[in-house]
Amino acid sequence: MNRIFLMALAFTLMSPIAVKSDERIYETKNICGRYYSAEINGAAAARSLGLKDTGRVGSRVEQYCNFFR
Repeated sequence: MNRIFLMALAFTLMSPIAVKSDERIYETKNICGRYYSAEINGAAAARSLGLKDTGRVGSRVEQYCNFFR
């Protein structure tokens, strides 16, 4: 009985995490696609992705986006 409760609790806690990570990946791919199609510039993409706007912003965004290709 105790194990069933723990398994149900673990499943309940892990389900929302998977959904949020899928949404974040989709959002990141959308931002990267807009950056590569020149709809937004590097600074706007960096802000949307949560990267700092210092230094060579375009190369940092490209490194981040290449991870999701």
